[in-house]
Amino acid sequence: MDYKVVSQQVVDNVGGLENIEGATHCVTRLRLVLKDTSKYNKAELENIDGVKGVLYNSGQLMIIFGTGTVNKVYDEFMALTGVKEISASEVKGAEADKKGKFFSVLKVFSDIFIPIIPAFVGAAIIIGLKSLIVANGLFGMEGSLADHSEFLKNLASFFAIIATTFDYLPVLVMYSAVKRFGGNPILGILVGIVMVHPGLMNRNTFVMDPTGAEYWNFGPLSIPMVAFQGGVFPAILTAWFMAKVEKIAQKYIPEVVSFVFVPTVTLILANVALFTVFGPLGNLIGDVLAGVIDILYNRMGVFGAFVFAAFLQPLVVTGTHQFIQGIEANLVATTGFNYIQAIWSVSIIAQGGGAIGMYLIHKKHSKERNICMSSFIPTLVGISEPAIFAANMRYSIIPFICACIGAGCGGAFVKLFEVRAIGQGLTGVLGLLIVTPETLVWYVAGNLIAFIVPIVLIFAYNKAKGVPTTDEEGAGAGFDVSF
Repeated sequence: MDYKVVSQQVVDNVGGLENIEGATHCVTRLRLVLKDTSKYNKAELENIDGVKGVLYNSGQLMIIFGTGTVNKVYDEFMALTGVKEISASEVKGAEADKKGKFFSVLKVFSDIFIPIIPAFVGAAIIIGLKSLIVANGLFGMEGSLADHSEFLKNLASFFAIIATTFDYLPVLVMYSAVKRFGGNPILGILVGIVMVHPGLMNRNTFVMDPTGAEYWNFGPLSIPMVAFQGGVFPAILTAWFMAKVEKIAQKYIPEVVSFVFVPTVTLILANVALFTVFGPLGNLIGDVLAGVIDILYNRMGVFGAFVFAAFLQPLVVTGTHQFIQGIEANLVATTGFNYIQAIWSVSIIAQGGGAIGMYLIHKKHSKERNICMSSFIPTLVGISEPAIFAANMRYSIIPFICACIGAGCGGAFVKLFEVRAIGQGLTGVLGLLIVTPETLVWYVAGNLIAFIVPIVLIFAYNKAKGVPTTDEEGAGAGFDVSF
């Protein structure tokens, strides 16, 4: 692929250089903010070499190239055009103007959690290794590996100490959130440490027995001395307030004493707000959102899990899935387990199954077939967008719906066998590293179900339409792309 030629073709089909306000990229997509969104040619963009799909969402034109390729295209694109790189705050501003406040709030979650996901992934893998060492009956042995080796016993203990991400989750969230809102992230760390201070009562203990808590009494105001373990939403709300306070303090406190008084005022007011307003409010928001998912997954059983898994990827399409990251992090921090990880995995793998279904009914050696296969591969490591936009929604919504049904079937299965993980951020093949050992086989089976069902449904639908699935030139020469 000639990345310079590809970049020039992108420029030509988005209204020219003068229509590009800025550019950035993510794992799979080149993201452009355009001055006039009526000037881009979606059909021509989709025909560019390497393009797997085109989507306009959240104030951005997203051109899907896939993992690895997008980085090379972006570098060449920036060298060719010289347009400015869009920062997170500028993207947020563009979205607020074009999509409204709701989508801006959702984008905030993405901006906060993406920088700290490596910490989730690293800790999850380490905890997974520790779980393998201490799991009883592994490989048919009596007891655990740790029971048979002093070295492995000590290694498991070491792993348990160094995988501290979820024990100190509020610290990470405060750092990233304060930075996202434009404040001093080091001050955010200090407030995050307060949220998990050992001198405070553990929040999980408080929920079980609130009578054991001590209180700070400030006249009529009585504040429970309780920490915020897993406090994702309290951290985000407090970080927003903290950044605002710091900016106001910098504006009104004389510069000659700002070095001393700005951080002092910021820390005092942020902590007061944490314990009196944003901590309780954030806990309430987290409890409500977690309650909705709890009703779907736990109280509605396999049916609820079917619905949950089936609707996850539609949420990805609309960009409204971001808040689930916070709920997952809170689950791991407060319970040690994450049942949403398996639901994520089957929903992504199902889109891969849809891409393979489309691959099998396209002509051999066709561009469409190559695109479907290359879109399937990222789903194995947790990236569904290429499969969604380049294969399953390219010509019709039906393959996408088939994949969502497959996801629901996989979700119902993993719920039936209570598949759980000890971390987040890893799905598909990589998810094998963080699934609890005793549910590993059911995790694999659930993903296989989610993968196979869309293929069967796509073939069945194609056959019901009376379109032949094979001919002299290969599968799907007569595929009815209109569905």
